[in-house]
Amino acid sequence: MHSCFRNLFFCLTFLFSTPLAGQIDTSFIQLFDNDQRINTGLKFRNKSVVFATSAGEEFKLESQGLSFRIGGRYKWASYTFSIPISDLGTGTDEDMGTSFGLGVTLFLRQQLLHASFRNTKGFRSEMQGAGSEFRDDVSLFQATVFGFQVMNPSRFSLRSSFKQRDRQLQSNGSLLLGGLIDRQRMRSENGISIPLNNGNQSVVARYAQTKLGFGLGYGYTWLFKDHWFITPMAIAGPEFRFVAFDELDEDRKREKIHTSMRVRGHLGIGWNGNPLAVAVTAIYLPSLDVTDNLETQTDDLTLELRITRRF
Repeated sequence: MHSCFRNLFFCLTFLFSTPLAGQIDTSFIQLFDNDQRINTGLKFRNKSVVFATSAGEEFKLESQGLSFRIGGRYKWASYTFSIPISDLGTGTDEDMGTSFGLGVTLFLRQQLLHASFRNTKGFRSEMQGAGSEFRDDVSLFQATVFGFQVMNPSRFSLRSSFKQRDRQLQSNGSLLLGGLIDRQRMRSENGISIPLNNGNQSVVARYAQTKLGFGLGYGYTWLFKDHWFITPMAIAGPEFRFVAFDELDEDRKREKIHTSMRVRGHLGIGWNGNPLAVAVTAIYLPSLDVTDNLETQTDDLTLELRITRRF
């Protein structure tokens, strides 16, 4: 498995460090002087993990949050601050989940590269027939590196729709080539009783997945009345998963390598003028992982309102 990580790392390094030939077509893309700008807005995030069986039984963990963010750039220095506002009811009056993470997303003219990690402790659990309760002993760690290469960067700008650092002047699109490394690990001090397809219950203290994937996709920007835009993007491709779990007071069990398809979606809608720009962006990262005994469905949705002022 270590050789798989190493090979994919070299592929990503080559992919996102290799420039494409050709200059920006200024009849399609307007370049701004981005030395000074400020942006602000709101960010909503919904993350859930559902363990389910073919019989319809399921155990659900859910965490939501709303935060205020402000960022900007002065010459070579960029900054972003995020302040949590609410957990949107995924805790209780007495208990609230905690989350800590770091991430960076680089919208370059030819590539997008994203790297992040997040550790969340405290989830609201929902079991069919057993109601809902807050579990402060459950934690979920996730680390992700993904990115993609824009195959037509001279006429299609990622930064125009998702960061408003450029402006698309004519409708156009591009093929996208991407890669992914993802690590998820869930732990519980008291164990999580998960229903299995064979009718038994498994009390899991640790559940981990490592995913390696490649993908091919497409993105397109439609322009309306010069400044209004909508940009949907999607990448799909095979994903290889390595699964291991520890039952309470039992030795670690490893499953065979699983292969499945994965879809990653991005959407940007807004108005991009000069010096002001307003946009709503969405990133949706669904994942359905099927094993011999259960299905694990992970949904990760991020919505962001972004208001930018250039100077």
